[in-house]
Amino acid sequence: MKYKLTTDIVQQILKVHEEYWHDYRHDLYKYKTAYETRFWEKATEAQMGTYVQTSDAYGYIESYIASLFARNPGVIVKNGIRGRGNAKVAQHIANDFLVYQRQQIENASRLALIYPMSFIKMMPTGREDIMRKIDTCSVAPWEIILDRDARRYEDQKYIGHHYYMSMIDARHKFGDKKYEPVRKEEYFDHYVLEENYGVNEEIRAQDFDAYAFIEVVEIYDLHNNTMCFWSPNWAQGQKFLLEAPIPFVDAKGEPVVPIVPLYFNRLPDKPLDGYSAMRRIYDQIYETNMVRTYQANAVRKASRQYLVKKGVLDEEQMAQITSGIDGLFVEVDEENLAGAMTAVPQNPTPPELEVYVRQIQSDKDKGSILAPFTRGESSRTSATEAAALAAYTSSEIGRLARERDAMIEDLARVYLSMLALYLEEENTKQMIMIDNEPEVVTPMMIEENFHIYAQDQASTPLSESVKKREFMQSIPMLQQLGVPNELILSELVRSLGLPEDFNNAAKENAKLVSAAKARLGSEGVAPDAAEQAGGLVSTPQGPANLQGILPGATSIS
Repeated sequence: MKYKLTTDIVQQILKVHEEYWHDYRHDLYKYKTAYETRFWEKATEAQMGTYVQTSDAYGYIESYIASLFARNPGVIVKNGIRGRGNAKVAQHIANDFLVYQRQQIENASRLALIYPMSFIKMMPTGREDIMRKIDTCSVAPWEIILDRDARRYEDQKYIGHHYYMSMIDARHKFGDKKYEPVRKEEYFDHYVLEENYGVNEEIRAQDFDAYAFIEVVEIYDLHNNTMCFWSPNWAQGQKFLLEAPIPFVDAKGEPVVPIVPLYFNRLPDKPLDGYSAMRRIYDQIYETNMVRTYQANAVRKASRQYLVKKGVLDEEQMAQITSGIDGLFVEVDEENLAGAMTAVPQNPTPPELEVYVRQIQSDKDKGSILAPFTRGESSRTSATEAAALAAYTSSEIGRLARERDAMIEDLARVYLSMLALYLEEENTKQMIMIDNEPEVVTPMMIEENFHIYAQDQASTPLSESVKKREFMQSIPMLQQLGVPNELILSELVRSLGLPEDFNNAAKENAKLVSAAKARLGSEGVAPDAAEQAGGLVSTPQGPANLQGILPGATSIS
Protein backbone atom coordinates (compact mmCIF):
# COMPACT_ATOMS: atom_id res chain seq x y z
CA MET A 1 0.00 0.00 0.00
CA LYS A 2 1.47 3.30 -1.09
CA TYR A 3 1.43 6.37 1.09
CA LYS A 4 2.76 9.86 0.64
CA LEU A 5 4.83 11.62 3.29
CA THR A 6 3.14 14.96 3.98
CA THR A 7 4.02 17.85 6.27
CA ASP A 8 1.32 16.76 8.74
CA ILE A 9 2.83 13.28 8.94
CA VAL A 10 6.30 14.75 9.48
CA GLN A 11 4.99 16.86 12.36
CA GLN A 12 3.41 13.79 13.96
CA ILE A 13 6.64 11.82 13.57
CA LEU A 14 8.63 14.66 15.13
CA LYS A 15 6.19 14.92 18.06
CA VAL A 16 6.47 11.20 18.85
CA HIS A 17 10.26 11.44 18.56
CA GLU A 18 10.52 14.38 20.97
CA GLU A 19 8.19 12.77 23.51
CA TYR A 20 10.24 9.58 23.43
CA TRP A 21 13.53 11.33 24.17
CA HIS A 22 11.95 13.70 26.70
CA ASP A 23 11.33 10.71 28.98
CA TYR A 24 15.02 9.75 28.81
CA ARG A 25 16.45 13.24 29.22
CA HIS A 26 16.97 13.14 33.01
CA ASP A 27 18.66 9.73 33.00
CA LEU A 28 20.94 10.59 30.08
CA TYR A 29 21.96 13.83 31.77
CA LYS A 30 22.99 11.84 34.86
CA TYR A 31 25.16 9.56 32.71
CA LYS A 32 26.73 12.57 30.99
CA THR A 33 27.64 14.35 34.24
CA ALA A 34 29.00 11.16 35.79
CA TYR A 35 31.31 10.61 32.80
CA GLU A 36 32.45 14.25 32.87
CA THR A 37 33.16 13.98 36.64
CA ARG A 38 30.45 16.54 37.43
CA PHE A 39 28.33 14.29 39.62
CA TRP A 40 27.33 16.90 42.21
CA GLU A 41 25.15 19.81 41.21
CA LYS A 42 26.28 23.27 42.28
CA ALA A 43 23.32 23.72 44.64
CA THR A 44 24.22 20.47 46.40
CA GLU A 45 27.89 21.44 46.60
CA ALA A 46 27.00 24.70 48.37
CA GLN A 47 24.95 22.82 50.99
CA MET A 48 27.50 20.10 51.68
CA GLY A 49 30.61 22.24 51.92
CA THR A 50 32.92 19.26 51.28
CA TYR A 51 32.19 16.81 48.47
CA VAL A 52 34.12 14.16 46.53
CA GLN A 53 33.65 13.18 42.88
CA THR A 54 35.22 9.93 41.79
CA SER A 55 36.33 9.17 38.22
CA ASP A 56 34.85 5.66 38.14
CA ALA A 57 32.42 6.50 35.33
CA TYR A 58 35.18 7.98 33.16
CA GLY A 59 37.46 5.00 33.81
CA TYR A 60 34.64 2.57 33.03
CA ILE A 61 33.88 4.11 29.62
CA GLU A 62 37.51 4.72 28.66
CA SER A 63 38.42 1.12 29.53
CA TYR A 64 36.06 0.02 26.78
CA ILE A 65 37.38 2.68 24.40
CA ALA A 66 40.98 1.61 25.03
CA SER A 67 40.08 -2.02 24.30
CA LEU A 68 38.04 -1.10 21.21
CA PHE A 69 40.54 1.44 19.89
CA ALA A 70 40.95 1.19 16.12
CA ARG A 71 44.48 2.23 15.23
CA ASN A 72 43.72 2.66 11.55
CA PRO A 73 40.26 1.45 10.51
CA GLY A 74 40.28 -0.39 7.24
CA VAL A 75 38.36 -3.02 5.28
CA ILE A 76 39.01 -5.99 3.03
CA VAL A 77 36.78 -5.95 -0.07
CA LYS A 78 35.84 -9.14 -1.92
CA ASN A 79 33.90 -9.52 -5.15
CA GLY A 80 30.14 -9.70 -4.93
CA ILE A 81 27.97 -12.55 -6.11
CA ARG A 82 27.53 -10.98 -9.56
CA GLY A 83 31.26 -10.55 -10.07
CA ARG A 84 30.95 -6.96 -11.21
CA GLY A 85 33.14 -4.03 -10.24
CA ASN A 86 36.77 -4.01 -9.21
CA ALA A 87 37.25 -5.15 -5.61
CA LYS A 88 40.90 -4.06 -5.51
CA VAL A 89 40.08 -0.50 -6.56
CA ALA A 90 37.10 -0.35 -4.20
CA GLN A 91 39.26 -1.51 -1.28
CA HIS A 92 41.93 1.14 -1.85
CA ILE A 93 39.33 3.90 -2.19
CA ALA A 94 37.42 2.80 0.93
CA ASN A 95 40.57 2.53 3.04
CA ASP A 96 41.76 5.95 1.89
CA PHE A 97 38.45 7.34 3.17
CA LEU A 98 38.40 5.40 6.45
CA VAL A 99 41.90 6.39 7.50
CA TYR A 100 40.62 9.94 8.04
CA GLN A 101 37.56 8.83 10.03
CA ARG A 102 39.27 7.34 13.10
CA GLN A 103 38.35 10.25 15.37
CA GLN A 104 34.68 10.22 14.37
CA ILE A 105 34.50 6.46 14.89
CA GLU A 106 35.99 6.89 18.36
CA ASN A 107 33.53 9.71 19.18
CA ALA A 108 30.61 7.58 18.04
CA SER A 109 31.87 4.71 20.21
CA ARG A 110 31.88 6.95 23.30
CA LEU A 111 28.37 8.18 22.56
CA ALA A 112 27.12 4.60 22.08
CA LEU A 113 28.56 3.58 25.47
CA ILE A 114 27.34 6.57 27.48
CA TYR A 115 23.94 6.75 25.74
CA PRO A 116 21.76 3.99 24.25
CA MET A 117 23.32 4.20 20.78
CA SER A 118 24.92 6.64 18.36
CA PHE A 119 25.12 7.36 14.65
CA ILE A 120 27.57 8.60 12.03
CA LYS A 121 26.20 10.84 9.31
CA MET A 122 27.94 11.24 5.97
CA MET A 123 27.61 14.61 4.29
CA PRO A 124 29.05 16.49 1.31
CA THR A 125 31.91 18.88 2.00
CA GLY A 126 31.86 20.95 -1.19
CA ARG A 127 35.56 20.37 -1.87
CA GLU A 128 36.97 20.18 -5.38
CA ASP A 129 38.79 16.88 -4.80
CA ILE A 130 36.20 14.23 -5.56
CA MET A 131 37.82 11.82 -3.08
CA ARG A 132 37.26 14.39 -0.33
CA LYS A 133 33.72 15.43 -1.24
CA ILE A 134 32.29 13.27 1.56
CA ASP A 135 33.04 13.56 5.26
CA THR A 136 31.47 12.22 8.47
CA CYS A 137 30.44 13.43 11.90
CA SER A 138 29.23 11.54 14.96
CA VAL A 139 25.60 12.24 15.94
CA ALA A 140 23.90 11.85 19.33
CA PRO A 141 20.94 9.43 19.39
CA TRP A 142 18.27 12.04 20.23
CA GLU A 143 18.90 13.77 16.89
CA ILE A 144 18.06 10.73 14.75
CA ILE A 145 14.40 9.93 14.03
CA LEU A 146 13.74 6.18 13.74
CA ASP A 147 10.77 4.08 12.75
CA ARG A 148 10.60 2.17 16.04
CA ASP A 149 7.82 -0.10 14.80
CA ALA A 150 10.31 -1.83 12.47
CA ARG A 151 11.78 -5.15 13.58
CA ARG A 152 15.13 -4.46 11.93
CA TYR A 153 17.07 -1.33 11.06
CA GLU A 154 16.88 -2.21 7.37
CA ASP A 155 13.07 -2.57 7.46
CA GLN A 156 12.29 1.01 8.52
CA LYS A 157 9.84 3.03 6.45
CA TYR A 158 11.66 6.28 7.21
CA ILE A 159 14.82 7.62 8.86
CA GLY A 160 15.30 11.27 9.78
CA HIS A 161 17.70 13.77 11.30
CA HIS A 162 16.43 16.60 13.51
CA TYR A 163 18.88 19.50 13.86
CA TYR A 164 19.35 23.27 13.73
CA MET A 165 20.78 25.00 10.67
CA SER A 166 22.21 28.52 10.67
CA MET A 167 20.54 31.12 8.51
CA ILE A 168 23.66 31.36 6.36
CA ASP A 169 23.55 27.64 5.55
CA ALA A 170 19.77 27.69 5.09
CA ARG A 171 19.92 30.47 2.49
CA HIS A 172 22.76 28.69 0.71
CA LYS A 173 20.94 25.35 0.60
CA PHE A 174 17.26 26.27 0.24
CA GLY A 175 17.38 29.78 -1.19
CA ASP A 176 16.60 33.22 0.23
CA LYS A 177 13.21 32.46 1.76
CA LYS A 178 11.34 34.34 4.47
CA TYR A 179 12.50 32.34 7.49
CA GLU A 180 11.53 32.91 11.12
CA PRO A 181 14.79 32.45 13.05
CA VAL A 182 14.75 30.87 16.52
CA ARG A 183 17.19 30.28 19.33
CA LYS A 184 19.17 27.07 19.08
CA GLU A 185 18.14 24.72 21.88
CA GLU A 186 20.43 21.96 23.02
CA TYR A 187 19.14 18.70 24.45
CA PHE A 188 20.35 19.39 28.00
CA ASP A 189 19.59 23.11 28.14
CA HIS A 190 16.91 22.49 30.77
CA TYR A 191 19.60 21.28 33.20
CA VAL A 192 22.39 23.65 32.19
CA LEU A 193 20.65 27.01 32.51
CA GLU A 194 23.84 29.01 32.94
CA GLU A 195 25.05 28.07 29.46
CA ASN A 196 23.63 30.15 26.60
CA TYR A 197 23.75 28.19 23.37
CA GLY A 198 21.50 30.52 21.43
CA VAL A 199 21.26 34.20 20.64
CA ASN A 200 19.61 37.01 22.53
CA GLU A 201 16.92 39.24 21.07
CA GLU A 202 19.30 42.12 20.46
CA ILE A 203 21.56 40.09 18.21
CA ARG A 204 18.55 38.61 16.41
CA ALA A 205 17.17 42.09 15.78
CA GLN A 206 20.43 42.95 14.03
CA ASP A 207 19.85 39.99 11.68
CA PHE A 208 23.18 38.40 12.59
CA ASP A 209 22.73 35.20 10.58
CA ALA A 210 25.69 33.38 12.13
CA TYR A 211 23.77 33.21 15.45
CA ALA A 212 20.26 32.81 14.04
CA PHE A 213 18.94 29.32 13.30
CA ILE A 214 16.01 27.46 11.85
CA GLU A 215 14.82 24.05 12.99
CA VAL A 216 15.17 21.41 10.24
CA VAL A 217 13.92 17.85 9.88
CA GLU A 218 15.74 15.92 7.15
CA ILE A 219 13.76 12.76 6.56
CA TYR A 220 14.22 9.88 4.10
CA ASP A 221 11.02 8.16 2.96
CA LEU A 222 12.32 4.69 2.08
CA HIS A 223 8.89 3.48 0.98
CA ASN A 224 8.61 6.08 -1.79
CA ASN A 225 12.36 6.70 -2.29
CA THR A 226 11.97 10.38 -1.40
CA MET A 227 14.12 12.81 0.58
CA CYS A 228 12.31 15.73 2.28
CA PHE A 229 13.48 18.79 4.22
CA TRP A 230 10.88 20.39 6.51
CA SER A 231 11.05 23.32 8.93
CA PRO A 232 8.41 24.84 11.23
CA ASN A 233 10.15 28.18 10.72
CA TRP A 234 9.08 28.63 7.10
CA ALA A 235 5.59 28.85 5.60
CA GLN A 236 4.24 27.94 9.06
CA GLY A 237 5.40 24.38 8.48
CA GLN A 238 2.85 23.77 5.71
CA LYS A 239 5.40 23.24 2.93
CA PHE A 240 8.60 21.30 2.44
CA LEU A 241 11.79 23.28 2.06
CA LEU A 242 12.95 20.68 -0.47
CA GLU A 243 11.54 17.43 -1.82
CA ALA A 244 13.49 15.20 -4.19
CA PRO A 245 14.33 11.54 -4.88
CA ILE A 246 16.98 9.97 -2.68
CA PRO A 247 20.13 10.50 -4.75
CA PHE A 248 22.17 7.55 -3.49
CA VAL A 249 21.37 3.95 -4.50
CA ASP A 250 23.27 0.67 -4.26
CA ALA A 251 23.94 -1.90 -7.00
CA LYS A 252 20.46 -3.37 -6.46
CA GLY A 253 18.84 0.00 -7.06
CA GLU A 254 17.69 0.33 -3.43
CA PRO A 255 18.03 3.72 -1.70
CA VAL A 256 21.06 4.34 0.51
CA VAL A 257 20.65 6.57 3.58
CA PRO A 258 23.85 8.40 4.64
CA ILE A 259 23.20 7.63 8.34
CA VAL A 260 25.09 4.67 9.82
CA PRO A 261 24.04 3.30 13.26
CA LEU A 262 26.23 2.00 16.08
CA TYR A 263 24.50 -0.20 18.67
CA PHE A 264 26.70 -1.81 21.30
CA ASN A 265 23.66 -3.17 23.17
CA ARG A 266 20.06 -3.65 22.01
CA LEU A 267 16.88 -4.39 23.90
CA PRO A 268 15.78 -7.88 22.78
CA ASP A 269 12.10 -6.98 22.44
CA LYS A 270 12.82 -3.58 20.81
CA PRO A 271 15.72 -3.99 18.36
CA LEU A 272 15.83 -0.28 17.48
CA ASP A 273 16.14 0.76 21.13
CA GLY A 274 19.65 0.65 22.51
CA TYR A 275 20.88 0.11 26.05
CA SER A 276 23.43 2.38 27.71
CA ALA A 277 26.49 0.69 29.18
CA MET A 278 26.63 3.45 31.81
CA ARG A 279 23.18 2.46 33.02
CA ARG A 280 24.51 -0.87 34.29
CA ILE A 281 26.80 0.69 36.88
CA TYR A 282 25.28 4.11 37.57
CA ASP A 283 23.81 3.02 40.91
CA GLN A 284 27.25 1.85 42.05
CA ILE A 285 28.81 5.12 40.87
CA TYR A 286 26.14 7.05 42.79
CA GLU A 287 26.81 5.12 45.99
CA THR A 288 30.59 5.51 45.61
CA ASN A 289 30.31 9.29 45.38
CA MET A 290 27.96 9.38 48.36
CA VAL A 291 30.19 7.23 50.57
CA ARG A 292 33.36 9.07 49.61
CA THR A 293 31.73 12.41 50.36
CA TYR A 294 30.54 11.12 53.74
CA GLN A 295 34.05 9.89 54.56
CA ALA A 296 35.60 13.20 53.53
CA ASN A 297 33.28 15.16 55.82
CA ALA A 298 33.89 12.68 58.68
CA VAL A 299 37.67 12.99 58.38
CA ARG A 300 37.49 16.77 58.54
CA LYS A 301 35.52 16.53 61.77
CA ALA A 302 38.07 14.18 63.33
CA SER A 303 40.12 17.00 64.95
CA ARG A 304 41.98 16.61 68.26
CA GLN A 305 40.03 18.30 71.06
CA TYR A 306 40.65 18.34 74.83
CA LEU A 307 38.75 19.06 78.06
CA VAL A 308 40.64 21.11 80.68
CA LYS A 309 39.62 21.57 84.31
CA LYS A 310 38.62 25.18 84.90
CA GLY A 311 41.26 27.22 86.69
CA VAL A 312 44.13 24.77 86.21
CA LEU A 313 45.67 26.61 83.23
CA ASP A 314 45.75 30.34 82.68
CA GLU A 315 45.73 32.00 79.24
CA GLU A 316 49.52 32.06 78.94
CA GLN A 317 49.79 28.36 79.69
CA MET A 318 47.02 27.54 77.25
CA ALA A 319 48.85 29.51 74.55
CA GLN A 320 52.05 27.58 75.28
CA ILE A 321 50.28 24.23 74.95
CA THR A 322 48.50 25.13 71.71
CA SER A 323 51.74 26.47 70.17
CA GLY A 324 53.02 22.90 69.65
CA ILE A 325 56.65 23.65 70.59
CA ASP A 326 58.74 20.48 70.91
CA GLY A 327 60.19 19.86 74.40
CA LEU A 328 57.98 22.48 76.06
CA PHE A 329 57.42 22.33 79.87
CA VAL A 330 54.33 23.89 81.41
CA GLU A 331 54.06 24.20 85.22
CA VAL A 332 50.62 23.74 86.78
CA ASP A 333 49.41 23.87 90.39
CA GLU A 334 47.61 20.56 90.37
CA GLU A 335 48.54 17.36 92.18
CA ASN A 336 46.42 15.05 90.04
CA LEU A 337 47.49 15.74 86.44
CA ALA A 338 45.27 12.96 85.10
CA GLY A 339 42.20 14.89 86.10
CA ALA A 340 43.47 18.26 84.78
CA MET A 341 43.12 17.45 81.06
CA THR A 342 41.55 14.67 79.02
CA ALA A 343 41.01 14.11 75.29
CA VAL A 344 37.54 14.37 73.82
CA PRO A 345 36.55 10.86 72.59
CA GLN A 346 36.04 10.41 68.84
CA ASN A 347 33.41 8.20 67.26
CA PRO A 348 35.25 5.82 64.90
CA THR A 349 33.96 5.23 61.37
CA PRO A 350 31.61 2.25 61.43
CA PRO A 351 33.31 -0.89 60.11
CA GLU A 352 30.17 -1.63 58.09
CA LEU A 353 31.06 1.37 55.91
CA GLU A 354 34.31 -0.22 54.72
CA VAL A 355 32.52 -3.47 53.97
CA TYR A 356 29.91 -1.53 52.01
CA VAL A 357 32.57 0.21 49.94
CA ARG A 358 34.08 -3.15 48.97
CA GLN A 359 30.64 -4.49 48.05
CA ILE A 360 30.02 -1.48 45.81
CA GLN A 361 33.34 -2.01 44.02
CA SER A 362 32.59 -5.70 43.56
CA ASP A 363 29.17 -4.94 42.08
CA LYS A 364 30.69 -2.36 39.72
CA ASP A 365 33.33 -4.83 38.48
CA LYS A 366 30.66 -7.47 37.87
CA GLY A 367 28.62 -5.04 35.81
CA SER A 368 31.54 -4.09 33.57
CA ILE A 369 32.28 -7.66 32.32
CA LEU A 370 35.81 -6.47 31.54
CA ALA A 371 38.96 -8.50 32.09
CA PRO A 372 41.00 -7.26 35.09
CA PHE A 373 43.96 -6.17 32.97
CA THR A 374 41.72 -3.72 31.05
CA ARG A 375 41.12 -1.90 34.35
CA GLY A 376 44.87 -1.63 35.00
CA GLU A 377 44.92 -4.52 37.46
CA SER A 378 47.90 -6.85 37.44
CA SER A 379 47.09 -10.37 36.32
CA ARG A 380 48.84 -13.48 35.03
CA THR A 381 47.20 -13.24 31.64
CA SER A 382 49.61 -14.04 28.82
CA ALA A 383 50.00 -11.90 25.73
CA THR A 384 48.26 -14.59 23.66
CA GLU A 385 45.28 -14.68 26.00
CA ALA A 386 45.05 -10.88 26.01
CA ALA A 387 45.06 -10.83 22.20
CA ALA A 388 42.35 -13.51 22.13
CA LEU A 389 40.14 -11.41 24.37
CA ALA A 390 40.17 -8.62 21.76
CA ALA A 391 39.26 -11.05 18.98
CA TYR A 392 35.76 -12.30 18.21
CA THR A 393 35.64 -14.75 21.11
CA SER A 394 33.22 -15.27 23.95
CA SER A 395 34.35 -12.08 25.70
CA GLU A 396 32.42 -8.84 26.06
CA ILE A 397 35.18 -6.91 24.27
CA GLY A 398 35.01 -9.28 21.31
CA ARG A 399 31.26 -8.78 20.98
CA LEU A 400 31.55 -4.99 21.13
CA ALA A 401 34.42 -5.05 18.62
CA ARG A 402 32.18 -6.94 16.19
CA GLU A 403 29.50 -4.25 16.52
CA ARG A 404 32.11 -1.54 15.89
CA ASP A 405 33.42 -3.40 12.84
CA ALA A 406 29.89 -3.75 11.47
CA MET A 407 29.59 0.03 11.62
CA ILE A 408 32.94 0.43 9.81
CA GLU A 409 31.77 -1.98 7.10
CA ASP A 410 28.55 -0.01 6.66
CA LEU A 411 30.56 3.23 6.43
CA ALA A 412 32.65 1.81 3.59
CA ARG A 413 29.58 0.45 1.81
CA VAL A 414 27.66 3.74 2.00
CA TYR A 415 30.73 5.74 0.97
CA LEU A 416 31.25 3.67 -2.18
CA SER A 417 27.59 4.15 -3.16
CA MET A 418 27.80 7.92 -2.61
CA LEU A 419 31.13 8.23 -4.41
CA ALA A 420 29.75 6.38 -7.45
CA LEU A 421 27.12 9.10 -7.83
CA TYR A 422 29.72 11.88 -7.65
CA LEU A 423 31.91 10.11 -10.21
CA GLU A 424 28.94 9.81 -12.55
CA GLU A 425 27.93 13.46 -12.09
CA GLU A 426 31.47 14.79 -12.58
CA ASN A 427 31.88 12.69 -15.74
CA THR A 428 35.64 13.01 -15.49
CA LYS A 429 38.34 10.38 -15.26
CA GLN A 430 39.78 10.00 -11.77
CA MET A 431 43.22 8.44 -11.54
CA ILE A 432 44.58 6.77 -8.40
CA MET A 433 47.79 4.85 -7.69
CA ILE A 434 47.56 1.19 -6.72
CA ASP A 435 50.83 -0.67 -6.09
CA ASN A 436 52.74 2.11 -7.85
CA GLU A 437 50.59 1.65 -10.94
CA PRO A 438 48.08 4.27 -12.19
CA GLU A 439 44.46 3.16 -12.32
CA VAL A 440 41.56 5.09 -13.87
CA VAL A 441 38.46 4.91 -11.65
CA THR A 442 35.01 4.74 -13.22
CA PRO A 443 31.59 4.43 -11.51
CA MET A 444 31.23 0.84 -12.78
CA MET A 445 34.28 -0.20 -10.76
CA ILE A 446 32.62 0.53 -7.41
CA GLU A 447 28.94 -0.02 -8.27
CA GLU A 448 28.62 -3.48 -6.82
CA ASN A 449 27.36 -5.11 -3.62
CA PHE A 450 30.81 -6.11 -2.48
CA HIS A 451 31.47 -8.35 0.49
CA ILE A 452 33.21 -6.01 2.93
CA TYR A 453 35.04 -7.12 6.07
CA ALA A 454 36.55 -4.75 8.62
CA GLN A 455 40.19 -5.26 9.49
CA ASP A 456 42.22 -2.94 11.69
CA GLN A 457 45.32 -1.57 9.92
CA ALA A 458 44.16 -3.10 6.63
CA SER A 459 46.24 -0.64 4.60
CA THR A 460 48.99 0.44 6.99
CA PRO A 461 52.76 -0.12 6.83
CA LEU A 462 52.44 -2.79 9.54
CA SER A 463 50.10 -4.98 7.48
CA GLU A 464 52.22 -4.42 4.36
CA SER A 465 55.37 -5.54 6.19
CA VAL A 466 53.62 -8.75 7.28
CA LYS A 467 52.61 -9.47 3.68
CA LYS A 468 56.18 -8.85 2.47
CA ARG A 469 57.65 -11.17 5.09
CA GLU A 470 55.18 -13.94 4.25
CA PHE A 471 55.93 -13.60 0.53
CA MET A 472 59.69 -13.82 1.03
CA GLN A 473 59.28 -16.91 3.22
CA SER A 474 57.20 -18.59 0.51
CA ILE A 475 59.77 -18.07 -2.31
CA PRO A 476 61.39 -21.56 -1.94
CA MET A 477 57.97 -23.23 -2.07
CA LEU A 478 57.03 -21.20 -5.17
CA GLN A 479 60.23 -22.31 -6.90
CA GLN A 480 59.50 -25.94 -6.05
CA LEU A 481 56.02 -25.55 -7.54
CA GLY A 482 57.56 -24.41 -10.82
CA VAL A 483 56.88 -20.69 -10.73
CA PRO A 484 59.41 -19.02 -13.09
CA ASN A 485 62.14 -17.00 -11.43
CA GLU A 486 61.28 -14.04 -13.64
CA LEU A 487 57.80 -13.78 -12.13
CA ILE A 488 59.10 -14.17 -8.59
CA LEU A 489 61.68 -11.44 -9.19
CA SER A 490 59.05 -9.13 -10.66
CA GLU A 491 56.78 -9.55 -7.61
CA LEU A 492 59.75 -9.09 -5.26
CA VAL A 493 60.71 -5.83 -6.96
CA ARG A 494 57.11 -4.60 -6.77
CA SER A 495 56.47 -5.52 -3.12
CA LEU A 496 59.81 -4.22 -1.82
CA GLY A 497 59.74 -1.09 -3.96
CA LEU A 498 63.08 -1.90 -5.63
CA PRO A 499 64.25 -0.14 -8.80
CA GLU A 500 62.78 -1.48 -12.03
CA ASP A 501 66.33 -1.78 -13.35
CA PHE A 502 66.58 -5.06 -11.43
CA ASN A 503 64.05 -6.67 -13.75
CA ASN A 504 65.71 -5.20 -16.83
CA ALA A 505 69.17 -6.38 -15.74
CA ALA A 506 67.86 -9.89 -15.08
CA LYS A 507 66.26 -10.03 -18.53
CA GLU A 508 69.47 -8.84 -20.23
CA ASN A 509 71.53 -11.39 -18.31
CA ALA A 510 69.12 -14.16 -19.31
CA LYS A 511 69.47 -13.12 -22.98
CA LEU A 512 73.31 -13.23 -22.76
CA VAL A 513 73.27 -16.69 -21.19
CA SER A 514 70.88 -17.97 -23.87
CA ALA A 515 73.02 -16.49 -26.63
CA ALA A 516 76.19 -18.10 -25.21
CA LYS A 517 74.54 -21.49 -25.00
CA ALA A 518 73.26 -21.16 -28.57
CA ARG A 519 76.74 -20.20 -29.83
CA LEU A 520 78.37 -23.15 -28.12
CA GLY A 521 75.75 -25.49 -29.52
CA SER A 522 76.30 -24.24 -33.07
CA GLU A 523 80.09 -24.72 -32.82
CA GLY A 524 79.69 -28.30 -31.62
CA VAL A 525 82.18 -27.83 -28.80
CA ALA A 526 81.31 -29.79 -25.71
CA PRO A 527 81.65 -27.77 -22.53
CA ASP A 528 84.37 -28.90 -20.15
CA ALA A 529 83.87 -29.69 -16.49
CA ALA A 530 84.42 -26.10 -15.42
CA GLU A 531 81.78 -24.78 -17.84
CA GLN A 532 79.32 -27.48 -16.79
CA ALA A 533 79.80 -26.37 -13.19
CA GLY A 534 78.85 -22.82 -14.09
CA GLY A 535 82.42 -21.53 -14.17
CA LEU A 536 83.29 -22.96 -10.74
CA VAL A 537 85.82 -25.81 -10.24
CA SER A 538 85.08 -28.36 -7.58
CA THR A 539 88.80 -29.19 -7.06
CA PRO A 540 90.88 -27.11 -4.65
CA GLN A 541 92.21 -23.87 -6.11
CA GLY A 542 95.99 -23.37 -6.23
CA PRO A 543 98.99 -22.88 -8.51
CA ALA A 544 99.30 -26.61 -9.15
CA ASN A 545 95.76 -26.84 -10.43
CA LEU A 546 95.81 -23.91 -12.89
CA GLN A 547 97.03 -26.00 -15.81
CA GLY A 548 94.17 -26.95 -18.06
CA ILE A 549 92.05 -24.04 -16.88
CA LEU A 550 93.97 -21.04 -18.20
CA PRO A 551 94.96 -21.14 -21.92
CA GLY A 552 98.75 -21.39 -22.45
CA ALA A 553 99.52 -22.10 -18.81
CA THR A 554 102.59 -24.21 -18.10
CA SER A 555 103.21 -26.51 -15.22
CA ILE A 556 105.33 -25.13 -12.41
CA SER A 557 105.97 -28.46 -10.72
